[in-house]
Order: sequence, then structure tokens, then C-alpha cells
Amino acid sequence: MSHRTRLTAVSTALLFVACAHATPQTNADTSNGRRIVTAEAIEQTGARTAWEALQRCVPFFTFKDGSRGQPGAIEHRGRSSIVLHDQPLIIMDGVELNDFMPLGTIPASDILEIEVLTGIDATTYYGTGATKGVIRIKTKGTGG
Repeated sequence: MSHRTRLTAVSTALLFVACAHATPQTNADTSNGRRIVTAEAIEQTGARTAWEALQRCVPFFTFKDGSRGQPGAIEHRGRSSIVLHDQPLIIMDGVELNDFMPLGTIPASDILEIEVLTGIDATTYYGTGATKGVIRIKTKGTGG
């Protein structure tokens, strides 16, 4: 084995080890279109409200603050249309939220988990209205 081949093998091994340690253990990918963020992962971010927890934990979306720093809008990253909205469905304890203002008042410590559905998983459960994804928030008060 040449010196260059050994060096490449060692650097590749170190890269895999570094990537394994960089992945949070409390943030589970259950499939390509589904991600679960646990209460422990939310706590590690230091988020104080549900809105901050979403901003810090949920990939694929851009969270925009409105006036006075209150929750404003959520858009799917990488806009696909200038005409259609790119907003995911937000479901909290089984109820669809049309207004994001309550997310700014709910303590992050009350969240049991955040589940993000994209692609086929989102449309399978929620139909064509969920083509931009679904963010399901379960609070501790629902009993899991």
C-alpha cells in the first residue's frame, strides 16, 4: 500500500468519525421524508419559546419574524413558485395552526417532540395541501 493510499484511507476514516460525532443523538431521522426532534434536543438549543425551537431545530424551512420580533411566516427553503405560497402545514396537538402568534408564547419546555414531514410522507398523511411539508408539534400536556 502506497503512502498516498494510506493517507487517503486515514483521512476518509477520520471524516466518517467526525461526521458521526457531529450528528445529535437526540435528533432522529426516521426516513428520508421524516425527522423527529425530541424534547432533549430542543432543550440543548436553549430555545425559550416554541417559535425559537422551530427556528433552531427544524431544517428545510425559513422562519421569518414579523413586527416586534413576533412569529411571522414560515416558508419552504428554495422557493419553487413565485405565485404559490411555500408555507408548510403546522399541526399542534392535532389542530392546524393558521396563525403563528401562539408559537411565540408557548414555552419550549412544554414541547414533547417536533415531527417534520416532507415529500411523500407529508402528502400521504395530509393530501395535496401538504406539498410543502408538515410540522407536527406535540406538547407534554397531551400525554404523548
